[in-house]
Amino acid sequence: MVIRLPKWLLLCICAFFLSQGNKVVDNLFEYSKNIEIFTALYKELGTNYVDEIEPGKLMKTGIDAMLKSLDPYTNFFTEYQAEEALIEKQGQYGGVGCRIMLRNHYPVVNFIEEGYAFSKADVRLGDVITSINGISLKDKSTDQLLSMVRGAPNTSFSIEIDRDGKSIKKQITRMAIKTASVSFSGLYQGDIAYVKLEEFGQNAADEIEASLKKMMEKTQLNGVILDLRDNGGGLLNEAVQIVGLFVGENRSIVTLRGQNVTGPKNWITPNKALLPNTPLVVLVNEHSASASEVVSGSLQDMDRAVIMGQTSFGKGLVQNYASLPYRTQMKLTVAKYYTPSGRCIQRLQYDNRDENGVAKTMSNAQKKAFKTQGGRTVYEGGGIDPDLALKPYQGLEILKWLEQEYIIFDWANQQYNLMPDTVFQAVTEQQFAQFSQFAVKNSQAKLQEKLRKSLASMYTDTQFLQQISGIKVNSDQVNTKMKADLIKQKSSIMLALNRAMMERKLKKNRFHQAWLLLDLESKEAAQLLHEPTRYQSILK
Repeated sequence: MVIRLPKWLLLCICAFFLSQGNKVVDNLFEYSKNIEIFTALYKELGTNYVDEIEPGKLMKTGIDAMLKSLDPYTNFFTEYQAEEALIEKQGQYGGVGCRIMLRNHYPVVNFIEEGYAFSKADVRLGDVITSINGISLKDKSTDQLLSMVRGAPNTSFSIEIDRDGKSIKKQITRMAIKTASVSFSGLYQGDIAYVKLEEFGQNAADEIEASLKKMMEKTQLNGVILDLRDNGGGLLNEAVQIVGLFVGENRSIVTLRGQNVTGPKNWITPNKALLPNTPLVVLVNEHSASASEVVSGSLQDMDRAVIMGQTSFGKGLVQNYASLPYRTQMKLTVAKYYTPSGRCIQRLQYDNRDENGVAKTMSNAQKKAFKTQGGRTVYEGGGIDPDLALKPYQGLEILKWLEQEYIIFDWANQQYNLMPDTVFQAVTEQQFAQFSQFAVKNSQAKLQEKLRKSLASMYTDTQFLQQISGIKVNSDQVNTKMKADLIKQKSSIMLALNRAMMERKLKKNRFHQAWLLLDLESKEAAQLLHEPTRYQSILK
């Protein structure tokens, strides 16, 4: 079998040379030499390798490895993956309205969108999807699963799920799905507008504007809480327009800097302000990234809002999609973005890695200081630091463990399957005691498995591995420590358990209303908005 360098790759190389001008001419020999080496290697593998090689798969592996050396956001998409990327970008498709995670070789449902196919068919959180149309899903990739689930609206397929050891068959009819960026909005404490933005999808700014106008018709707003916690970003133009709702038109929000940036480099607000003077609090956490940081960072630089919560993720990189031959696509990092004060908040420096290939972060000494419009000091290189830092209950180590290992997730699924009604009642002392037993038992098993995998990854000697396979976690120590931590952090864990049960028993709108009454960070934000003197003192 002879493999030739694909025509699309040759065309891309030629186009690259022609478009880059002098920059490439300076390095022409290096580009030419390395392409020649790559072509010879690719041909040699196809001609003489002991087993038959799939040319496309080999090329994809090589491309992925090459891009991995740059940053995690620069990716190559096959024809099918490109279609999925477009669906994701547009936010509209025919599907079932769910998200899944892979656990123990099978996909597990971990989110269900209310009103869509899985919700209508009573598919539940924690259900293990074992087959689709009789085809086993064991060890199937996410891409393979999506190809089976997504399709034209009103078409059907059958699934088999495992729920607490019981096999259940269901018929699913795909529906046209349009994802909304604002998952909830409403008045909080009578005079505060609360808006929860899940993502910066198309029309996100319009959704926020419509929500605020609706609340303004009911009462005079004394403040706005814009909740960007766990918002991973999205469309940059939507972020700019959202800021415009609070600062007005012709304000510079973000600047793009890269060696070959095409399109606008300085993004200016195009819209007039809806609420130019109303006090504003923006909630962020460690999962707020990209467009969320454009919004929070620019509002902070302009002293227009108090940023509250925890330091954000620190993704200051901008991606664009590039069309490639044969309907393939590439998403590549083209620039870094800078807030109005001039700071870049990118945390990980992918061009500076340690001996293990891990991207380094800036030390505090390396971070440059910048000034906001009002003269406050802010720093680059580590995400958006909040003006008012809050310690999250989720930040507790015991809670991180319980959520990371899906212990709360599994317990809540078990409880809901026992009583699958829509009547929510707060978690009782008895249920907390049951959960504690469940957590202790599962933590011991999970620690044992982690120890086994860790040792297996460290040693390759089969005989040695057999000898150490009998090593076990000290169950008494684990049980004692776990029980002590559960009691010590009982109030925070009870809050997490109540949230998990709310997510399963209440419809989306009712869930957000109920959770808002328990959410400690939203309470802190509302309290600040009701104290104008303290609010202004933070901004000054």
